Amino acid sequence: MKKLVFSVALLFVAGMTYGQTVNDDCTDCSIPQLECMDCSFEQLDSDPRGAEINTSLVDQDGIANIAIVDQYGDGNFSTIKQDGQMDVLGGVENEAYVNQYGDRNHSDIKQSGNYNYGEVYQEGVENYAKQDVGVGWAEYNDAFAYQYGERNTSFQKQRYDNNEAGVVQDGTANYAEQDQSSEDNAVMGSTAWIHQFGTSNEAKQTQRGSYNFAFAYQDGEGNISNEEQISDAGGLSANESWTGQFGAWNLSCVTQEATGDAYNFSGVGQWGQTNESYVNQFANDGANYSLVGQGYLWRGSMNVSKVNQVAEDGENYSVVWQAAGDYNESVVDQYATGGGANGSAVGQFGNENISGVSQHADGGFNVSGVLQLGGSNFSAVNQNAEGDEDSWNMSIVYQEGLENVSCVDQNAIGGFNMSNVYQFGTGNQSYVNQDAIDASNTSDVNQMGNNNFSCVTQVGTTGTSF
Repeated sequence: MKKLVFSVALLFVAGMTYGQTVNDDCTDCSIPQLECMDCSFEQLDSDPRGAEINTSLVDQDGIANIAIVDQYGDGNFSTIKQDGQMDVLGGVENEAYVNQYGDRNHSDIKQSGNYNYGEVYQEGVENYAKQDVGVGWAEYNDAFAYQYGERNTSFQKQRYDNNEAGVVQDGTANYAEQDQSSEDNAVMGSTAWIHQFGTSNEAKQTQRGSYNFAFAYQDGEGNISNEEQISDAGGLSANESWTGQFGAWNLSCVTQEATGDAYNFSGVGQWGQTNESYVNQFANDGANYSLVGQGYLWRGSMNVSKVNQVAEDGENYSVVWQAAGDYNESVVDQYATGGGANGSAVGQFGNENISGVSQHADGGFNVSGVLQLGGSNFSAVNQNAEGDEDSWNMSIVYQEGLENVSCVDQNAIGGFNMSNVYQFGTGNQSYVNQDAIDASNTSDVNQMGNNNFSCVTQVGTTGTSF
């Protein structure tokens, strides 16, 4: 699927590059589209792996219990059950530790109540770790898994509030999945993190409830991170996600939904090339914030970034930074209703990069800034603002290099349009289309160099072009 995405992206880049001819009707300002949005990967199940040689079973009831299991060899099996829920308020302070050294070992920890701690340490191949924590109003539980080797699997599930879960995996083809839910008992929320070192690793984190915080770190090639956060309970009601990936052919997917005076924040950093980042955010009566950085200080070619933001009675803000590379593509879609606003900033450094920004504000305003340094780059900005005199569009495009193309399409109903285009180099093209039904249009196009082309079309009560 990842190779298919990049094949489609490269074909689109090639088509845009050869299609950059003068279009003197000033009408075509379409936004690049990324058709493939499949962020899924093969999800493993949580069934046992067949370990049956040495078996350890621990069952403890009450509070402040401690269970420690050490197993050496292959095919070992450990089950620990600690029931600290002595009444409706739950029990407290049970601890479980499992250490397994060998291949195809199995660890299963089940804890009920509050203030419990579980930890699994495994070295070897095809080991399996599972922790299931929390019954009733469980809170302040910790679950951690450490696996070193290949094809290891970790599942961790925590219920209710103020819990923390973490996984560290070092090796190839490992899989980690964490699921947390916090309701509105004594909320703050849940914290989950996954660190993976190696190639072809997969990380999945799902959080529901009040304040959700997730962090994924992957160092290697061909890794996948998938994070889903849904905040709809009491308390702070917010989502925060951070993803860091070092290497090539990595994929990051973030989906966030926040309702009720809430906000979403996503930060994605991908160091390397041929990486993909997809961010999807929805906020009701709140705001979306997205920050994507790809490439950074060394070459980061053929990276793809897609940001979708929808805010009902709220605002959207997006920053995309693609540095030091060629054939990168950035697409930003923003939709705000109820007097909200959209803000987008895109920076691309290299050749044959593509930037597409689409903004729609119902009763609010749109602001977009695009910076492209290099040759044969393409920028398309579509802005639509509907409402009264407070609804307006503003776009700034700065391009420096050879044969760059800028296209700005602005529509304001009841408000005004303002566009600024700066192009420095040879063979650049600028297209500006502005339509303000009851207000004014302003277009400022600055071109320095030879063989440049500019086309401005304005419809409205007043228009200024210079």
